[in-house]
Amino acid sequence: MSVVKVWVGGCLVASGAAWFTFPAQEAATPHAVCGPDLGRDDVVAARSQAVAVVEAVENTRYREDGGSAYLTTRVKTLDTLKGEFGNVLDVTQGVKNGGAPGRFTTEDPDRYAVLEPGRWYVIAVQSGSTTGIAGSEAWAWYAEPAERGLAGERQHWQEAIVHPPETVVSSACEDVDAPVG
Repeated sequence: MSVVKVWVGGCLVASGAAWFTFPAQEAATPHAVCGPDLGRDDVVAARSQAVAVVEAVENTRYREDGGSAYLTTRVKTLDTLKGEFGNVLDVTQGVKNGGAPGRFTTEDPDRYAVLEPGRWYVIAVQSGSTTGIAGSEAWAWYAEPAERGLAGERQHWQEAIVHPPETVVSSACEDVDAPVG
């Protein structure tokens, strides 16, 4: 355990000013290690129910529930890479609270981009229906701009699908205490 001196503002007394210090103790910092590494496309492909290149058509609903916020976007399937996708379907994703149309954001915009109408994305669906049946929606846990074009994305993701990681991280959370210092 390390000791840190914390300087507390001085106080004025009749005879002048005084400064006080006292040691502050830092405890171990708990960290939660949760879910697969979405920074690795082979892990995303292995852990996803379905993967596709889609075009975002329109944001259809924003809602806040229990401290979380969700954005539902209607998408058009351009190329199915894994699983099955209907031609058009609703996809829901988590976003930060307080968003406004065109101004939504996520915690990790590089691996979980907000679906903006008119743009192409590779999305990975973790759960829900990808059939496009009215009233159904899929949960996208990964969304990245499709910058390689259709053929490039297909080649890249087929490689990730064919070569899954040796071990796939469990989606269960484990608390880990990381000692300080």
